[in-house]
Amino acid sequence: MKKTILLTTGVIAALIIGVVIWLVADYFIESQIEDRNAREFIEEKYDMEAVIIRETNADFVNGHSYEMAFEEQRDVVFTVTVDVENYSTIYRDDYEAVRKLHELRGNMEKLMPEIEAIGFTEPSTVELAEHVVKSMKTGEAVRWLNLETEDSYETIERPEVQKVKELLDLQRKHGLDVQKILIDSKSGGNSVTMDLRTMEEVHSVEEVEAHVIGNDLTLAGKRFEEKWSNAAAEAETERFSFNDEFDDNWVSCHQVNHKGDCINLLANVTFAPGELSRQNPHLEEDLNAIFNFFDSIEPKMMQVDLVMNDLETEGNTVRLFLRERKNYESTEALIEDLVKG
Repeated sequence: MKKTILLTTGVIAALIIGVVIWLVADYFIESQIEDRNAREFIEEKYDMEAVIIRETNADFVNGHSYEMAFEEQRDVVFTVTVDVENYSTIYRDDYEAVRKLHELRGNMEKLMPEIEAIGFTEPSTVELAEHVVKSMKTGEAVRWLNLETEDSYETIERPEVQKVKELLDLQRKHGLDVQKILIDSKSGGNSVTMDLRTMEEVHSVEEVEAHVIGNDLTLAGKRFEEKWSNAAAEAETERFSFNDEFDDNWVSCHQVNHKGDCINLLANVTFAPGELSRQNPHLEEDLNAIFNFFDSIEPKMMQVDLVMNDLETEGNTVRLFLRERKNYESTEALIEDLVKG
């Protein structure tokens, strides 16, 4: 009996080992078939001999994928994904996007002396050229050119814009296949971004300036403050000032016109303690001074969202869209309706 049991146990063990070997062999064969199918798909699609550099198995986050390269382009490493959709195996790749990025980097190396002559250098923290593949299904990718400059870009002065225009002209002259250009100031914090896909009609210095400012509403707000700071100071009285007690900037821009001028903004006004109330005998005079300041601005404001606060009374805030003044017969009527006692 013992001998029979031992034989049975040995047979079971052998069967288990055989099954394991069969599973491993089957997996290996299936894996080889999958590798071959993926490689053959790519070779047929691009008519070049491909090699698999690395394989990543599917997990809970990412699907099955390969890193491949063509024998004649070993330095262009691209990704091939494997998905099963409607019981069919679908292969997708980003070869074209990676190839174009590789070409862009090569062209940039040749052009850097000209770019440096304008006033731009390679970035210190990121790649000179990089891309984002937005969709493996469509192959859509956005290529970025990253540069640095000694210019501050605090408010974007005309000489700074002239350099940006020269860079844009150089890009067009050499047909650099790039969609976005980011230029960081080495002094920190400020930058210029150009989306070349929206700049076909942008050519002059003035048009480049408007485009750059329109892409950075924070910058547009700073320019507004700088341009109108003297007029704002002249309009102020000892009872109010154009400022925000919680922020250095009293204006935030929400929209610019075709010239880059801010025409839609939120503006903060701070009143001295107790002055934003009906008890202030000069409140009508103060509000008219504020309204007249915004009415004097050129080009005309499309919209001003005015926020007025009293330093003394917490929660005593008057918020008014200036176009709503037409709903009141007078500033006095506005005060009666909006200002607390």
